[in-house]
Amino acid sequence: MMTGPTRKRAVLYARYSSDVQKATSIDGQLLLCRKIAARNDLDVIGAFVDAAKSGLTENARDGYQQLLNGVRNHDFDVVIVEHFDRLSRDPATIQRLKQVFEFNGVELMDQKGVYATATDISIASLYNTIYKPQLADKVRRGHDNAVASGRIPGPYAYGYRPRPGAPGERVIDENEAKIVVRIFTEYVSGRSTRDIAADLTRQGLPSPGATRHKNKAGRTNFGRHGRGIIGNELYIGEIHWNVRSTILNPETQKKQKRRNPEDRHIIVKKPELRIVPQVLWDRAQKVRSGRAIHMFGPTGKPRRRPVIPRNNEHPLAGVLRCGVCNGNMRIAQSSRNGAPRAACANAHQRGTCEHTRSFDMDVLLEDVSSKMELKLLSPKAIEEAMRAWKEERKNDRKKNSEHANLERRLRTLTTEIERLSYAIANSRRKPDELLKRIDECDVERETVKERLRLLGSGSENVIPFDHPKFGDRYRPEAKRLVTALKINPKAIETRVAFRNLIDSIVVHPVRKRMPYEYTPYLNSASLSSMNLFPENRRKTREISAFVYYDNVKSEKSVSS
Repeated sequence: MMTGPTRKRAVLYARYSSDVQKATSIDGQLLLCRKIAARNDLDVIGAFVDAAKSGLTENARDGYQQLLNGVRNHDFDVVIVEHFDRLSRDPATIQRLKQVFEFNGVELMDQKGVYATATDISIASLYNTIYKPQLADKVRRGHDNAVASGRIPGPYAYGYRPRPGAPGERVIDENEAKIVVRIFTEYVSGRSTRDIAADLTRQGLPSPGATRHKNKAGRTNFGRHGRGIIGNELYIGEIHWNVRSTILNPETQKKQKRRNPEDRHIIVKKPELRIVPQVLWDRAQKVRSGRAIHMFGPTGKPRRRPVIPRNNEHPLAGVLRCGVCNGNMRIAQSSRNGAPRAACANAHQRGTCEHTRSFDMDVLLEDVSSKMELKLLSPKAIEEAMRAWKEERKNDRKKNSEHANLERRLRTLTTEIERLSYAIANSRRKPDELLKRIDECDVERETVKERLRLLGSGSENVIPFDHPKFGDRYRPEAKRLVTALKINPKAIETRVAFRNLIDSIVVHPVRKRMPYEYTPYLNSASLSSMNLFPENRRKTREISAFVYYDNVKSEKSVSS
């Protein structure tokens, strides 16, 4: 019996930009897209939406990212949108997105009901290039007019609530106003904003956004651009508008705030909105200025520090663990010389750990390198590691599973590199992003290969632990690593060798200005081979990323 052609699978995408727009905009877009699918005999299998998300960003849109994952996985054949600008208002992004769709065999359709061509996308990109500045000017002009008449566009500050039936107007919330006065009073008494916020959270008092207090009491004291509560002039009855502008970094897709020239500032008096007495306000600003000068010097402004290295470029990245909660440590800040400082993620991000001190990763690496031979390569340390490794080999059968996972990952990385290479060969734009991704995959592939070599048995380079000269033949390779850490610790081969030897370093709490205390743990799998450094590495250019495949690491491979 003859069967008709298979209907193409289609998904819908809808988005609206601002939280001041109506959520019904999503429903209207989806309804239109379903009609388009019905007219073209398409089988709608799903929809992706982003509410109150700007079309100029990509990473902040969950629905958009899920759509891209579906495109890469070939989960559908057609994507239907009301307009192309629903996907992105950035011309470069929409052009790149069309190339991604074409590479994965997915077609794009808008409300005209025809499949989009390169010409359609180019016209839409040109329109967005002209439309975006005009829209920004109109929105800015409308906001300026609203402020001049005493209204405030956007969200309302803590201590106020919107006046019903009067968009943009504010009235004082008496309960929150008492908390604002309390914050100012405690601040001028000498308490830090961090301690004030912690007390408010512990007492269960409401905070902006109905979340726990996040040091919003005085963010500016720590060198950030936001005014926070301590620096908000609205609490003395003044609306300060257009003081700063938000711009989008085209490389990182992250928003940044910059201060506007004085002649562009708009200041409007609203005495009925005053919450903080003038005397208390002046004392708070004096304390604030004094703390800024103490932290940043005579200017009271933060000094621009060197860029913090990427997390995955440091040999200790992904190695450090907290000695209190055993959680991961991450780069949280930088020293005055620009060196990255690691801190417990649970303490700094979630507030669930008491280990709040940060550690200079360069100082820690230097100390680890100098003590590595004594702490990790002594006969006693190797003997204990051998014993743990033998016990693991007897009782643990996960090695084969780990080996299979590594093999699978290796095939995936090889396929990914081949796919990216094909994309570069057929791309008309600068392939910088694709080359960067190839570099990352190449480094991870070398790491996976090295771990496979370490797990492999029967190799000619493997010396049994029972061999009396194992330690004598292993130590020179470790000494080579110590030397490499001193000469060029960020080299790809050095970082791979370091991760092959060290499974983790547990950093313990110490008092300020005291030497660091830590416990390093050997990766027992590395003891099954003489060579820590990857062999016969074909390196055609410098690779600036190091990726470690954590999913195949077993806790049983740790031995002290």
